[in-house]
Amino acid sequence: MENTRTKEWSKRKEEEPETSTNKRCCSPPFENSSVDELAQQIQSKLDSLNNYQHVKPDYCIFRIPGKFSDEYLAPYRPRYTVIGPLVYYYYLSGHQEEEKQRYLASFLRRAKPNTSLNDFIELIEKYLPKIRGCYEKMYYRYWDDSVGRARQDKRAGTLSHSSLLIGMILVDAGFILELLLRAYSEGLRAENDLIFAKSGTIHDLKRDLMLLENQLPFFLLKKMYKRALKCNPHYPSFLHLTCHFFSHYYNQSISIDEVLSPNNPHSSEYRSNLEDPKHFTDLIRTFQQPYSTIHKQQQCGKWNILRGNTHFMNLISFQKLEVREEFDENNGELKIPPLKVDDSTESFYGNLMVWEQCYYPNDTFICDYIFLIGYLIKSAEDVSILVRKRILINQLGSPIEILNAYNAVPHHSWIAILKLEYFSNPWRGVATIAAIILLVLTMIQTICALFSL
Repeated sequence: MENTRTKEWSKRKEEEPETSTNKRCCSPPFENSSVDELAQQIQSKLDSLNNYQHVKPDYCIFRIPGKFSDEYLAPYRPRYTVIGPLVYYYYLSGHQEEEKQRYLASFLRRAKPNTSLNDFIELIEKYLPKIRGCYEKMYYRYWDDSVGRARQDKRAGTLSHSSLLIGMILVDAGFILELLLRAYSEGLRAENDLIFAKSGTIHDLKRDLMLLENQLPFFLLKKMYKRALKCNPHYPSFLHLTCHFFSHYYNQSISIDEVLSPNNPHSSEYRSNLEDPKHFTDLIRTFQQPYSTIHKQQQCGKWNILRGNTHFMNLISFQKLEVREEFDENNGELKIPPLKVDDSTESFYGNLMVWEQCYYPNDTFICDYIFLIGYLIKSAEDVSILVRKRILINQLGSPIEILNAYNAVPHHSWIAILKLEYFSNPWRGVATIAAIILLVLTMIQTICALFSL
C-alpha cells in the first residue's frame, strides 16, 4: 500500500508542470520518513498534547463587536498604554513599553527577598491555560528590529509562543501592580516619576485600565500581589489597593472603607463581589450596583437600581419603596439615578454596557438605565429639565453641548450597542416597544392623578 501511494505521487508530479507552488503543495507527506521516524513524529505530537493542561474556556475579556467601524472605537481603545494579549496592534509606543519594564523592575525589587523573578514566571506558566481561557483571541508582543518598535500582531496558538506570552503578561502585570502601589501612597513613588508628574497621565491610565479590551485576569494580579507582598505589613491588601485606585468610580452612600472593614458583617456579601471580579471592568460595574443591605439609607445622588432581573421598567410598578430611585406612590414621582456627563462618559458606560451584554445578558441594569436616559433626551429642553432635576450632572457646558455630544455621529455607538441588545431579533424588539409603551402610559396615569388632586 505504501509503495502504491508513493507511485501515485510520482506519477502526479510528472503530469503537472514544475513550479515552486507544486513543489511546496504537492510533495507527498513524510516522503523521506521511515515508518519508525513517522511514528516517532506522531507520538511526539501526541505527547505534547497530553502534557498540555486543558482548561475549559471562560471567556471574560472580549473584543468590541466587529460591526463598529474604526471611527466608533475610540471610546474602547487605550490612550496611554496597551495591556494584555487581546487586541491586534501593528505598532506600540516604545517609550511606554520601556516605562512598563521600569515599573516591573521596581515591583520585583519590592518582592525581594521572598519572591524572585523565577517565582513569577513559574506562577504565570502554571496558570497559563486558565489565562488563555479568558480570551477569545490572543496576540503576542515582540520587538521588531527593522523599525525599532514593539508590535502585537501575531496570533498566539494554543501550544505555541508560550515564552513570549509569559514575558508579555509578566511585564503588563508587574506594571499594573507597581502603578497601583504608587497611586496608593506618594511614599511608594520613585523620584521623577513620569506618570505622576502630569495629572492627565494618571487620569488616562485609570481610564485605560477599565477598558474591556485592555484587561488581565483579576485572579492573576491578585495571586502575583499576594506572592510578592502578602507577609509584608507595610503594604495594603490587594482589595484595598484596587478599590483605592478606582475609588472615583465608586458610587455608594456608604464609604468604601466601611464596606471593606471586616468588622462590618452587613457588607460581607457586597465585599465578596469586590474580591473576586473577572477583571477591573467587572470590579467597576460592581461599584455601580446597589449595596443590597442599605436600600433605605441611600442618599441623594447615588445609584440604587435593583439587582437581578428587576430593571427600570419594574420601578413603575407602584411598590411602596422609600428610597430616592424608585417610584414614590405618595406624590406621584418617578425618581431617576443621576448621570454625570463629561468627556469620559461615553467610554465609561460604553465599556460597561458591552461587558454586561457579553457576560451578564440577564442582568443588564446599566444598559437599561442608559436606554431610559436616551429615551428621555430628545431636545435641548429635555436636557435642561434633567439638569435642573439633578438627573444629569452637566460637566460639558450648555445643554446644547450635551445634545451635540450625544448626537455627534449619525448612529451613536450607545444606540448601536442597544440595538444589538434590545432589537437583535423581532421578539426582543416587540418586548422593548411594549415596555416603552408601558412607561409612557404609566407616566400619563401619574400626571392625570396629579391633576385630579
